[in-house]
Amino acid sequence: MLTQIKPRIQILQNDNWTFMYGDLNIAKSFAFDDSDWYHVGLPHSFGIPYFMENHFYVGYGCYRKTLDMKKEWLGKRLTLEFQGVFQEAEIYLNEALAGSHLGGYTAFTVDISHLVKEGDNQLFVRVNNHWNPRLAPRAGEHVFNGGIYRDVSLIITEPIHISWYGTFVQTPDVFEDIAKILISSEIENDTDLETECLLTSTVEFEGNDIFTVSARQTLSPHQIAEITQRQYITHPMLWHPDNPKLYVLKSRVFVGDQLYDEYETVFGIRWFSFTSREGFFLNGKHYDILGANVHQDHAGWGDAVTHAGIYRDVKLIKDCGMNFIRGSHYPHHTVFAEECDRQGMLFWSELCFWGIGGCKGDGYWNSSAYPIHAEDEKEFEESCIRTLKEMIRTNRNHPSIIVWSMSNEVFFSHKEVLDKARILIKRLVTVSHECDPTRPAASGGAQREGFDLLGDLAGYNGDGASIYIDPGFPSFVSEYGSKISDRPGEYIPSFTDGVEKNYPWRCGKALWCAFHHGSIADRMGHMGFIDYYRLPLQSWYWYRNELLGIAPPRPVKEGVPYALKLSADRSRIKTDGTEDTQLIVSVTDRSGNRISNSMPVTLEVIKGGGIFPTGRTIELSPEKENLIEGLGAIELRALYSGEIIVTAKAEGLISDEITITAIGAEEWKDQKINLQPSSPSILIPKDDDTRVNIAKNRPVFCSSFAEGFSPRFINDENMHTFWRAATTEPGEWIRQDLEGLKAVNQIIISFAGGNGNPVEISASADGTDYKLLAASCINSNHQVLSLDLAGTEYRCVKVAFPEIPLDIKEIEIY
Repeated sequence: MLTQIKPRIQILQNDNWTFMYGDLNIAKSFAFDDSDWYHVGLPHSFGIPYFMENHFYVGYGCYRKTLDMKKEWLGKRLTLEFQGVFQEAEIYLNEALAGSHLGGYTAFTVDISHLVKEGDNQLFVRVNNHWNPRLAPRAGEHVFNGGIYRDVSLIITEPIHISWYGTFVQTPDVFEDIAKILISSEIENDTDLETECLLTSTVEFEGNDIFTVSARQTLSPHQIAEITQRQYITHPMLWHPDNPKLYVLKSRVFVGDQLYDEYETVFGIRWFSFTSREGFFLNGKHYDILGANVHQDHAGWGDAVTHAGIYRDVKLIKDCGMNFIRGSHYPHHTVFAEECDRQGMLFWSELCFWGIGGCKGDGYWNSSAYPIHAEDEKEFEESCIRTLKEMIRTNRNHPSIIVWSMSNEVFFSHKEVLDKARILIKRLVTVSHECDPTRPAASGGAQREGFDLLGDLAGYNGDGASIYIDPGFPSFVSEYGSKISDRPGEYIPSFTDGVEKNYPWRCGKALWCAFHHGSIADRMGHMGFIDYYRLPLQSWYWYRNELLGIAPPRPVKEGVPYALKLSADRSRIKTDGTEDTQLIVSVTDRSGNRISNSMPVTLEVIKGGGIFPTGRTIELSPEKENLIEGLGAIELRALYSGEIIVTAKAEGLISDEITITAIGAEEWKDQKINLQPSSPSILIPKDDDTRVNIAKNRPVFCSSFAEGFSPRFINDENMHTFWRAATTEPGEWIRQDLEGLKAVNQIIISFAGGNGNPVEISASADGTDYKLLAASCINSNHQVLSLDLAGTEYRCVKVAFPEIPLDIKEIEIY
């Protein structure tokens, strides 16, 4: 009879941490007194509380925690799993270095088996988020807060076990009536002895066994062996966004009659293809993809998001009728793909090789995407390859994932290294195919410098959708819209320049973007159709009505404020860092109807171990842009179990309160909590004195263009190429989009010829309302038009031709 044990144990370690800013290496000592450190739970960010500021703390932060090790665990394989630390981590146990990791967006493990002792063990983690020229990303318009911002777990296994994320279920041949299942399993032998083991692989569907296959393997000492098993499933239940059916693989390792390891892998069965002529196909049928891009941060908590927050994000996009998410622009938490699997959302998983417009010299996340110094190249390329492999390994079984993306807008690199950047993309595509031959390797944001030719699928951002019409290979609008707007916004879609057209060859399109997010660039984060607090703008309701036929809510009107109403999306939350609840407060009239009147509202935890990102209280107000049209929201977490009571108060209004039940081990008994204040020493990067052409390679839109005279030529810094309108009729125009508000000091427009042709130069902060800056006539002696401005903030510069249009060589904006 087999011994009935569960040899694999995984225990979350998100609670009871202390944290302090600074490089405090001395704190790894047992004797160190951390009584004045902040009490935090994971996930955690250096930047808490963070509310979309452009700048953030850059430096070191240190974490301490006591691990209780049971006697029966000694001699087993003990591993700490970190789902994400931004971005350089050193892990010490009992004052000894256990391991380290470079890279802020992927999971990793550290073996602590040789360092543990029975009872209390001191864990110390030293983290920094310094910009590193040899580590991806070197650039990006998001923010780069440091911290242990995803889950930490202790994994306990026998010395002979299945490797970490060591199973890979492939479905190479799938039809409606039969599917081939190919299972690859890595088995590790951490002993000094040769050992024979038995691997059984059982596939279940909704609790019923479908099949079991077995294989024996002799393992040499300290060997990792890969075992491949094959089987067929008749009449498979196919995974589809409308019917996201999932199977479970239970892998068991036996030595003799003893069960040594048991490991579960959730997977789905489906097949798909991206085509150059007919778009995307799922399970043999054409399927229209419409979705949105997602950054990972939430109001107040920054990048430190709970599983419940991830669930909420996926559901919000699903609930407006969309079926696709692009994980911009880095690997997301593995739970994100799990939620896409469960809820039925296609997912584009992306590497953090990323560029930003107006890239400058080294030193901050506005640098060249690819290194500009030869001595940085090797380590940087290794970091990209390592991160790509980690992303694929930890996410490869998710049926929702249909694309591995190598990059985003890497053409924002210095000109002299573009060839090297292209070579690296090709190398990454090869690595992607080696790690996972079942999915295409995309080049995201590939609308400049030939990057669209490097992968299996080209992702076009911004103007790429209008410039590359029927490119002849599989293509995708990976970003469109980019409309700066705050709640409530307009009841309109964010279609730009023909994106609403449904070409048969186009594989799909994704809105930029789903949620407001933090950004190092002014106002760049205000482009979501859902705000930072996870409340929809009117545009979200437009998409829901268009895609699902659900009418938008009636407009909220002003009234006589009478009371506050407080609600929560969850009445019970765990204290282990995986759950929170979204509290929503609204201003109502005497009849209980919500009205649009807004005023400062204070939320306060008056009982229990609940906290906001700001502590026990938080103010929502119109001035803080978090209480708009009488509605505001924030996420509440719990550090201790028990009853949590939150009140909502505003001057002159009847208050409201709500009770949340927190579930966890340690009860709230009025413990003193040393809460983290706003982060210190906010780093404001010094801007260099170099004149930067912020128009270079950014999106360009136009009324028309002649074949071979693309609008993208006006900002490629090449005077031998130029844009030409498709007609010589009055009214032609071309518009340079800076993708956000920029302080414009100078505009230089170079024309190709002229015979007294009139032109009008105008600019706009929002792309809608334009101000005329200059009207001039261009002739052979006056082919360069230069305008000096006093740093006025604009987003768009437009050149219009009231009569015959001229060819434009270049538009430079400084």
